[in-house]
Amino acid sequence: MMPAFFILFFILAVRVAFLPGAIEGYKYLFVPDWSYLSNVETWINAMGQAFFSLSITGSGMIVCGAYLDKKEDIINGALQTGIFDTIAAMIAAFVVIPASFAFGYPASAGPSLMFMTIPEVFKQMPFGQLLAILFFVSVVFAAVSSLQNMFEVVGESIQTRFKMTRKAVIVLLGIIALVIGIFIEPENKVGPWMDVVTIYIIPFGAVLGAISWYWILKKESYMEELNQGSKVTRSEMYHNVGKYVYVPLVLVVFVLGVMYHGIG
Repeated sequence: MMPAFFILFFILAVRVAFLPGAIEGYKYLFVPDWSYLSNVETWINAMGQAFFSLSITGSGMIVCGAYLDKKEDIINGALQTGIFDTIAAMIAAFVVIPASFAFGYPASAGPSLMFMTIPEVFKQMPFGQLLAILFFVSVVFAAVSSLQNMFEVVGESIQTRFKMTRKAVIVLLGIIALVIGIFIEPENKVGPWMDVVTIYIIPFGAVLGAISWYWILKKESYMEELNQGSKVTRSEMYHNVGKYVYVPLVLVVFVLGVMYHGIG
C-alpha cells in the first residue's frame, strides 16, 4: 500500500496544479519572507520538525540500527533517509498547501488540512470516490508503519528484559495503547498529552542519546561501527562534529523548546 500512497499523492499533485488559486499556494511555499529568519521560533520549529521527522538520536534509531546488516553503510543510509524523507514531505506539500489556497482553507490549520483539502480534490476527479478510498486506506497503512516503529522500541526492551515472546509483547502493547487512547481521546485531553510528549519527553530522549553516543561511548567504538560497512574510511570529523556541534545544538533545541512550549 505504501507505493500506492505515493503514486496517488503524485497524481493529486498534478491535479492540484490546475486548480484556480493554486498558484498562491506555490508562492506561499517558495517565496521566502526573510524576516522570519530573525524569529527564534522559526529555527525552533524547523529543527523540531527535523528531529521529529527523522527521529534524530531517538530510541527508534537505536533499535532499528541494531537490526542493520554489518555490510550496511551507515552514512549513506542516513543520507538516503534524509533525502527521501524530504522528497516525501515535498510531495505532500505540493498537494496540501496549493489545495488549501484553492479551496479557501487556512494553511495554518496543521495536520487536519490533509483531511480537509484532499477529499475536495478527489471530488473533481474521475473515479474520485474509488481513488479516495484507496488513498485513505493507504494513509492507514502509513500510520501503522509509524506505529510499528514506536512499538518496536518498547517491545524490544520488554522482550530483552522479561524474556517474553514478540507476539505476546505486541498484544500487550496494543491493549495498553488502546486503553490509554480511550481515556485521552477527547481533544482537550489529547492536546496536553501530546504537548508533554513532544515538548519534554522526545527532545529529552534525544539529548540523552546524543550525550551517550558522543561523550560516554568511546570514540574508537563509535568509529569502528561507523566504518564497518563503509567502502571508504570515515575520518574522526564525524565524531568531532557530533560531539562539539550536534550535542550543543540538541541541548539548545531542548531548552528553547521548553521555553517556547514546542519544537515543531
